[in-house]
Amino acid sequence: STEAKIRREIAIMKKCHHKHVVPLREVIDDPLSDKIYLGKCQNLTRSPLLEYMAGGEVKWRTAPDNQPLLTVDETRRILRDVILGLDYLHYQGIIHRDIKPANLLIHEDGTVKISDFGVSHFSYALKLASAGENAALGGPTDDVLMDDRELAKTAGSPAFFAPELCYKGPEPESYATIDVWALGVTLYCLLFGSVPYRAPNEYALYNIIPKEEFEIPPTMGRDAAPTGGRERRLEGEGEGWEVAEVLERLLEKDPLKRITLSELKVSGALPIHFQR
Repeated sequence: STEAKIRREIAIMKKCHHKHVVPLREVIDDPLSDKIYLGKCQNLTRSPLLEYMAGGEVKWRTAPDNQPLLTVDETRRILRDVILGLDYLHYQGIIHRDIKPANLLIHEDGTVKISDFGVSHFSYALKLASAGENAALGGPTDDVLMDDRELAKTAGSPAFFAPELCYKGPEPESYATIDVWALGVTLYCLLFGSVPYRAPNEYALYNIIPKEEFEIPPTMGRDAAPTGGRERRLEGEGEGWEVAEVLERLLEKDPLKRITLSELKVSGALPIHFQR
């Protein structure tokens, strides 16, 4: 039900306390009202009040020619913030399930934060795997979060779906891998102004994503930094090689081989500083 989904979203947001995740400030529950004003004033019985993000969502392409709006350095800074926020969510056992530029909001100080937990899922197994013995220190878990039936349903934005979501096959060992794939698609969007996989309809898209390889355009970013495409990547030199290396590991079709966020932070593939 709508009420159950709202309760789940609020329960997930209550667990999040990180500078790269949009914080929940307060929940207004009016027992005399049959409406809820959720976030952007959608008529629904509870109202979560979120931090105001003055910069709005991350804008990544021009209209109507779909050229990248961001420089490569701007993209790197955004990616850094998202990796830190997403790594925190996974440590808390939260699978976002809808990472994309529209769900990345910019604070007035320039910090990028992850938002919109409407289709997110809490995985106790992921929390145990991430936190180990410290998982027990997290306190009691809201019963509304312990229902795994929602995870079996397809959710999110199709253009950002991981291959394992596009067909009926073995369930991935960790659904955190779908967030990593979506992060790769997001990086591609920011660099090139388009998604890596395009199709005339969702059915065709579900067939393309698991089978076809993505292309590397000749330039990336608003500054049109040369990439050299796949050929330059194979030579193993230049900035284009670095970007292609990151994309290839994020957009690995086998979820068991896909890079993890922890590996990405220490891989050196991106010149990003993760400590301040």
